[in-house]
Parts: sequence; structure tokens; C-alpha cells
Amino acid sequence: GKENVYNSSSRLYEQTTNFYAGFDKEFESGLSLSLSATGEYYSIGDYHKWAVYPQANLNYSLSRKHTFMLGISSKKNYPTYWDMQTSTTYMNGYEEIQTIEGLRPANVYSVNANYLFLQKYMLSLFYERTNDYFTMDMYQAKDRLALVYRTQNWNYYQSFGMSVNIPFSIGEWLSSQVNATVVNDRNRFDNFFDIPFDRKKWMFVGALDNTFKIKETLSFELNGNIQTPFIQGTLDLASLFNLTAGMKWDFAKNKCSLAIRCNDILNTSMPDMRIRFKGQYLDMNTGFYTRITSLNFTYRFGGYKKKGFKNIDTSRFGH
Repeated sequence: GKENVYNSSSRLYEQTTNFYAGFDKEFESGLSLSLSATGEYYSIGDYHKWAVYPQANLNYSLSRKHTFMLGISSKKNYPTYWDMQTSTTYMNGYEEIQTIEGLRPANVYSVNANYLFLQKYMLSLFYERTNDYFTMDMYQAKDRLALVYRTQNWNYYQSFGMSVNIPFSIGEWLSSQVNATVVNDRNRFDNFFDIPFDRKKWMFVGALDNTFKIKETLSFELNGNIQTPFIQGTLDLASLFNLTAGMKWDFAKNKCSLAIRCNDILNTSMPDMRIRFKGQYLDMNTGFYTRITSLNFTYRFGGYKKKGFKNIDTSRFGH
């Protein structure tokens, strides 16, 4: 067993103060503009910070064929309360999860520029930077046989790239959509134990969605997406592929529907993970079985409408 195992308790005092200002304007030329900003004062423990989070949207319709859109957004992501206190949880004799006080919220800033052609074909350019980005990283201890999982603030996470979205159809029996994205990721953390990292990698993500309409009440779908190898901190993740198929049949004057769906038919949507970085050597086989088959039957009563309920945000409570 582990030595010095004990119960612990902690109390966090967190304070947030916000103020907001906004402006909207539409012009006869087809230009519309929306500007706003949220100012915030945040403090927890010895950490105090003022920040401004701008939002801007600019839309311009040159004609029915050509539309240009520019968006600037920013927000703050908060860690869970569990991750903001100091503790160590032993998963087994080798793996342990460490949490430490001083984990800070992350500030996310993004810019998106879109060109819409014929109201359906879209070309997008994007940039995103997250200062104080936080995630759980793995580290093989050098003074003992242990694999440490710890959530810490990086210097930043940054990505930029381009995507294209093209819908098309053949008659009334096939409706498809192609999406292709090229993105460059950069991960930087100068205080990651004794092995700081600053890594970059290009990645491609592609998706093809198809709906085959046999008749008004019977349709099939076949969707596939692929992602080339990518990085997360010191981790190298292999490429992944997901192939999904389904069928939907409406009958009894559309009062009944039967849907069958198989997600990740080839069981290849979970990438292999490994670390080969500055003396760290790790292969991780999670053994996830991701193929899911579902069968749904629905009967619609006349005039029935599903009630909506507002969900309570419990994201910061972690588990």
C-alpha cells in the first residue's frame, strides 16, 4: 500500500464580477454589425485578474450569390472544483491522479472568416488561441515507478486552418455533404515537470455524409469521417476512422417509425496513443469497444409534444 494516505478537505473562495456593453447596427448596403464586450474581475486565492472578452459579428451580402461573414469571439473556461484543490488519488500500484491548487481558468479567443457561395457552399478560415489552457497530461516519474496524471495550465493552445463544406445531391434519391478541414495545432507548456514542450503538427479531418431516399417513408444513411495523426501535449495519437450506417422507416400513416443504426462499424474511432518524448516512453492501449448498434421504435400520439426542461450546469463538479 501507499504511505501517508490520509483524508483531506479544502475550501475554495471564488469571486467573479462582470459588466457588459453592446451595439447593433444594420446598413442599407447589406452590411450588418454587432459589437459587444464583457469585462470581468476574477479572483481565487492569491490569483486576481481583470479581463475583457470581446464579441463581434460582421455580415455583408454582396448579392444573393455572395455572402461574407467575420466573427470574433472570446470566453472563459473554468476547471472543475475537484481539479482546483491539492490531492492524490491512487488508481493502482502504478497510476496516480494528482490535483494541485492554483489551477487557473483558461481564456479563449477566436476569429472566423466565412465566404458563402450560392447560399450553400462555404469556405472558412479560422484561428483560435487559448491562454492558460488546461488539460490532464501524463508523466512517467523519474525517481520512482509511477505514471502521474496531472491537470495543469499550459502556456497556450493554438490552432489555425481552413475548411470547405460542399453539399450536393443527385436527383431526389441522394443527398450528400462533404467537409474537409486542414488545421495546424500548437501546444506549449514551459513548466511541464522537467521536460517542457512546444510542439506543432498539421492535421487533416474529412467527412462524407450520405442520405439515400428510397421512397418518402424509407431512407438509408452512410457516413464516414477520417482524421490523420495529431498531438496532445507529449502524446502522439494515431489516425482514426469512423463508418456509420443506418435506416429509418415510417409507416402506419407516419404514426410509427423504426430506426436501426450502427455507429463505428469497423471499431476504429478510438486512436492508439503513445509517448516518445525526452526519455518518456509509453504505449497506451485503452481497449475501448466503440461499435454501438441501436434499434428505436417510435409511436406518435396525436398532438403530443415533448416537454422541454432546463438542465442545471454541473460541469464544474467534475465527477
